Amino acid sequence: MPKCGSTDLYSKLIWHPDLAKPPCGKENHFWTRSRLGKSTNHLKGGEVKKQSFDSFLKQIGPANMEGQTGSLLIDGTQSLLWDLLGWEARYPQSSKPPYSNAELIHLVAPMSKIIVIIRDPVERLYSDYLYFNGDDYGLHENRSALSFDDAVRAELGRFVGCLTKHNLRRCCYSSQNDPKMRLHLGVYITYVRDWYQLFGENMMVVSLEDYSKQPLPVLYRIYNFLQVPEPSRDDLSIYIKSTSKKNARSKSDSTKGGMLASTRKTPSRLLPAVQSRACRVPQRHKIPV
Repeated sequence: MPKCGSTDLYSKLIWHPDLAKPPCGKENHFWTRSRLGKSTNHLKGGEVKKQSFDSFLKQIGPANMEGQTGSLLIDGTQSLLWDLLGWEARYPQSSKPPYSNAELIHLVAPMSKIIVIIRDPVERLYSDYLYFNGDDYGLHENRSALSFDDAVRAELGRFVGCLTKHNLRRCCYSSQNDPKMRLHLGVYITYVRDWYQLFGENMMVVSLEDYSKQPLPVLYRIYNFLQVPEPSRDDLSIYIKSTSKKNARSKSDSTKGGMLASTRKTPSRLLPAVQSRACRVPQRHKIPV
């Protein structure tokens, strides 16, 4: 999920000699955006030339992976977990999302290993709100803890209103969700369930809180999950200590401080609605965390 430490985790994974970054970089957004002719920038939007599957394969294919034969390719595209933006326009006769990205990936690569990193959803939302602003995103808003409070309350009211008309999954995937206040992304169960139903034990969920406190045990758990040899603990420890956290909150964002205490309590209003609509995962299908 965005702003959950995925960039830092990704950098630690591709440090392993048997794990490789594709030539196109950490994220390609092919399945969620470029194949549909959508901009890879979720805030700028607009249409772009559609990328073909052949073009995508050439972009990440063996010809571009010289010297990395036998390596596992690590795709860090976060939007794969949740982005079906525009499905209502593409399928006007459908009252619910007709497919999930999990189904697409399962069709072309059924043995894939899926790793999801999440964090406290309210902290994720605040970090997301502060980060996606500025030239890269076509925004120059004077964002603050106070403006965040106003935006949270407005989007929460809209989302709860959606739940009075539709089920939780329909609202989480709705194209009407505010791209500048992505509260819906914090309803992790909706998206994780879609993937877990298809990938089962080939899926792992990691929390940023655990990873931040104890990166070594978490990384070793992931290496074992991916079935790659365990690296030297000393070497990995040295690498972690010698590198700064990737994509951490900028100095300018840090000066804005934390969110208001009243804001932190506001999203809790969503919990009863979520709990009453979220299907419980059967005991035999508990997701490995």
